[in-house]
Amino acid sequence: MQSEAFLQGILGASSLAFGALVGVYWKPNRAVSAAIMAFGSGALLSAIAFEITIPVYEQSGFLPLLIGFSIGGFLFASITTYIDQHGGFLRNPASSRRYLYQQRTEPSSDVLKRISHIEVMQGLPLNEQEALAKLLSPIQAFPGDTLCEEGTPGDYLYMIVEGEAEVRRGQKVLAILQPGEVFGEMSLLTGDPRSATIIARTTMELYELNKEHFGTVLSWSPHLAWALSRALARRLKATTDMRMQVESHLDRWRQQLMDQVNLDLLMQQDSMFMEDLVKQSAPLAIVVGTLIDNIPESIVIGLNVGNSHLSWSFLLAVFISNFPEALASADGMKRSGQPTVQILGLWMAIVGLSGFVAVAGYSLQGLAVPSAIALIQSIAGGAMLGMLASTMMPEAYELGGSSVTFSTIFGFLLGCLVSFQAM
Repeated sequence: MQSEAFLQGILGASSLAFGALVGVYWKPNRAVSAAIMAFGSGALLSAIAFEITIPVYEQSGFLPLLIGFSIGGFLFASITTYIDQHGGFLRNPASSRRYLYQQRTEPSSDVLKRISHIEVMQGLPLNEQEALAKLLSPIQAFPGDTLCEEGTPGDYLYMIVEGEAEVRRGQKVLAILQPGEVFGEMSLLTGDPRSATIIARTTMELYELNKEHFGTVLSWSPHLAWALSRALARRLKATTDMRMQVESHLDRWRQQLMDQVNLDLLMQQDSMFMEDLVKQSAPLAIVVGTLIDNIPESIVIGLNVGNSHLSWSFLLAVFISNFPEALASADGMKRSGQPTVQILGLWMAIVGLSGFVAVAGYSLQGLAVPSAIALIQSIAGGAMLGMLASTMMPEAYELGGSSVTFSTIFGFLLGCLVSFQAM
């Protein structure tokens, strides 16, 4: 029976390897990914309802379900949070986004407060403000310091938090820059040398954005692009010939921006930031984290090997649900820079480990108390439901919106149909 448990555990998890293989070499469009993931979610919901909830209720009543599902959900949430914090966040797109969001927002809150009055920050969505704040570096200038020099290449955009600066061309002072204003953007936009010299008039506090990050920001923030164009137009309104030249640049630049705007901000905002996070990830943590997602279903498979009430519908539902999870995860890991060999090796290892977990589940059948087995199954069911609620279903909706409704329904109904046939 142990060999049968191992084989069934491998069978249920085998679609993980297949899904990872597909995800590495083929990137389906958003609608297809959403439909597959929603279908798998519906099928697994059906399995939880028919293969765990109903048998446990008929055997031991509602109390084990209440206790077990609560414990399972709590354990799943706690363990996955711990795994994410120790390098396993790249195991799927949903956990990656949660981790990225936390990494971007927590250290940037103080910066956001200090730059809230900057003109180009006005009207930016909060997520774009948070991402931009992560890329800024604070600097201080003293009276007489030269911040930009006429005729030199432009490498930075500056935001003035406190203090004033003079805009000079030759010996002539053209303007006084105040707190809340930005400068240095024209040279970055056009590629031309600095058109004026900027000298600190008082002690100043500024934030700078380097040229590389400036280009990255503009590729995913059309709001910032328009804010910069408005600020630039106001500054140049007194110089007609220069304004016409810049507006020509801006028209072309705006069109490029609208063509390049990326909807998946948190995954692709800053390649350097993503590379740093990939270095923080740990292959072992990714394996453990992904295995945590699949341990509950493998335990249920093992617990019910040889029992008449377990139908093949549960294995089918697990197989169906694992495929889109692995497909989306492998695609996310690939886009995050993980080597293909490592990705496929991780998922193959998870398939093998799932077989051993099923064997461990089978060994629990030795517990003579039916209520104890019912509680274990309920804990597994709660963990599975937690995985669906926190990973698969949000991911499907994010990719496909309301269109995932019918895919989820069809997946659920297929699971029900197979369960009915097995009764």
